[in-house]
Amino acid sequence: MKKMLRKKTIPAFLLPLRYPVPAFLAITLFLSFTGCAKIADPLPPEILIPMAAVDLTAQQHADYVLLKVSLPKWNTNGTPVTTLQRVEVYRLAEDSSGASSRRQIPENQFLQKADPILSIPEKRLPEYRLQDLLVIEDRLSGLKQSVVYTRAFRYAVLFVNNKNQAAGFSNQAVVELVVIPLPPKKIAARITETSLDITWAPPSENRDGSKPARISGYNIYRTEEPEKFPTIPVNTKPLQNPEFKDVHFHFDGTYHYRVSVLGGLGEVLVESSLSDTLTVTPRDIFPPKPVENFNVIFEGETALLLWNPSPSPDVDGYRIHRRSSMDTEGKLLQEDLIAAYSFRDKSILPGREYEYSIVAVDSHGNESTAVAVKATAQ
Repeated sequence: MKKMLRKKTIPAFLLPLRYPVPAFLAITLFLSFTGCAKIADPLPPEILIPMAAVDLTAQQHADYVLLKVSLPKWNTNGTPVTTLQRVEVYRLAEDSSGASSRRQIPENQFLQKADPILSIPEKRLPEYRLQDLLVIEDRLSGLKQSVVYTRAFRYAVLFVNNKNQAAGFSNQAVVELVVIPLPPKKIAARITETSLDITWAPPSENRDGSKPARISGYNIYRTEEPEKFPTIPVNTKPLQNPEFKDVHFHFDGTYHYRVSVLGGLGEVLVESSLSDTLTVTPRDIFPPKPVENFNVIFEGETALLLWNPSPSPDVDGYRIHRRSSMDTEGKLLQEDLIAAYSFRDKSILPGREYEYSIVAVDSHGNESTAVAVKATAQ
């Protein structure tokens, strides 16, 4: 919340206003002076007062209230708004039973009992603006938890012009906060070859200290830009277990996760605040699967090596080593990776036994287990 107001501002709509001259009187005056050369008296200055809002909403978000209202576009006389000076927010705490009907109470009664909690000057409105809406958070600072969950909060806003005038309060929006769990903790990740397995510890109590935690599900949020967490979770419906398998990732990318709890009573579910951020940069340390059906066929002084490729999708190629009964160490047949699924070894000697071994190599340099075959050249 921004700076609190120290005293109530008397809205101009409660003060006497100058009303337009009635049409019949204007016509009479015009006819009386027709044909006269006298210049008419100057007209009173045009009064430009933004129209009152009619779409204010108030919703619980975690442990605070989120207000949304459209910015004024038109004045009461039909001209575009150009003189908006500030937006004032009022709040009235009342017994929840008295607000359950969401009825509107008279403006003078609301003004007498409500507290001005925020005044936003025109130059700071962009800080609260989301497209054509003003989005305002009431963190309910200074109120005890015991009070927050036993009261209903009624809100209204004023659009005030540069002459301290307002057309009246907006519609009144009422919200009753429900007790929800604390956010999850101990967010962790287990990296596998095909998924990032995210887990967390469920909260043990609610925000007011009551137990057990009223958990109805979880939401998980993911982003690659930690300054811009999305407002829509990755899961399409609430998760019922404290775990999530993310299969949409790439090795060496960096991903940030936050988790919330959905809680409350009955069908009234509210999302908790988000957990701390978990940052994961998965590395590929997983070897690919080996090749299948590795065979050698001798054709004179040439050995034709054949195999079925590794089923792993990230294989870049293959390496083949050869060792004969006369060699103490194996020999790499080609420095570069072999991209094909066959290879011709043209440097063999008849009557000698050879052992060939092949490994698959993935894009991160991981090697599969070797597959070997022995044969004697004819």
